[in-house]
Amino acid sequence: MYEINQTHLIVDLLDIKENAESLKVYTSGKLIAVVKADAYGHGVIPVAETLTSVVDMFAVATVEEAIELRQADISTPILILYTPMPEYAEDILLHALTPAIDNWDLAIRLNDLLEKGDILATHTPHGKIRVHVNVNTGMNRSGVCYTETGEFIERLRTLPNIEVEGIFTHFATAHEEDKSFAHVQLNRFYPLLTIKPRIPIVHTANSAATLEIPDSRFNALRPGLSLYGIYPGEKRALPLYPALTWKTHVHWIDEIEAGEGVSYGLEYKAPHRIRIAGLRVGFGDGYPRALSGIGEVLINGKRCPILGRICMDSMVVKLEESDYVRIGSEVVLLGKQGEEEISIEALAEKANTIPYEILTRIGKRVQRIYKS
Repeated sequence: MYEINQTHLIVDLLDIKENAESLKVYTSGKLIAVVKADAYGHGVIPVAETLTSVVDMFAVATVEEAIELRQADISTPILILYTPMPEYAEDILLHALTPAIDNWDLAIRLNDLLEKGDILATHTPHGKIRVHVNVNTGMNRSGVCYTETGEFIERLRTLPNIEVEGIFTHFATAHEEDKSFAHVQLNRFYPLLTIKPRIPIVHTANSAATLEIPDSRFNALRPGLSLYGIYPGEKRALPLYPALTWKTHVHWIDEIEAGEGVSYGLEYKAPHRIRIAGLRVGFGDGYPRALSGIGEVLINGKRCPILGRICMDSMVVKLEESDYVRIGSEVVLLGKQGEEEISIEALAEKANTIPYEILTRIGKRVQRIYKS
């Protein structure tokens, strides 16, 4: 395999670890690292292995994501942020997972399996399954309605094999400049903290709230995006280090005459004789097609505009006559080169999307190279 033909990510695991350690200054309690969607495209197993000595718990979106971590011998507690279907109860017990709970069906199924004295019970601490109650305080995506949560917890506690270890909610606007609704959500959540016996782990602070809403921090933080060095809002409350650089190489160079077109549809027409380069990366790798004709890449520390439509496997950029570029020259799609930088925030804004989408769409054929 010739690396000059290969698009790849360089992921700095030490930056991720340093970001996590920096975020811990905001709590004397627990740090719950969100590593869903393959650790936001960074690679969940290397990231989790790096963070096991720093964090107290991992959080994922699905049972399958949690099992992947267990199969990699990650023994740290794992929270599943969305309540799984009851059919997953056996897997939850077998792999000692901590599910979010917002309905009675899963709770009953888990309790019944443990009640029967199934062998799966040996995989749960003290023979009980620990759960976190997901509270809907206004995002209206999942969770028990905040007005019904007290009664729901009371019912859960009648099940002898269920331990309510945590309670949480998720903000709809913590990343926005106007955070007034986040405070509405907090005010709806506060009364639940008076429930007796006290619930041990309380977490509402995602990345944005961790950095910008001190009242949300309670005794656990639940950051995701900020772990990877990306700010969820405009404020830069503490130094974070972007952990990911996306690179490819020039695989083709040519010149075209005035009036000649480039790529599908020939939408771009050369105004005069120009020099162009082909890059072996496209929307099939997760690079946004929305950047056709408006995006830029870095070659030799200079910005080179993307010409015409981005293809599934390739794109074309414009070179200056004076540029010393050859086949195999390094190209930075995301990150720094020389004095120039293409940040994930700038890339997402130009593509009319958000950093989360850019990161999680980077495809499997893009090799991950880890620095530790």
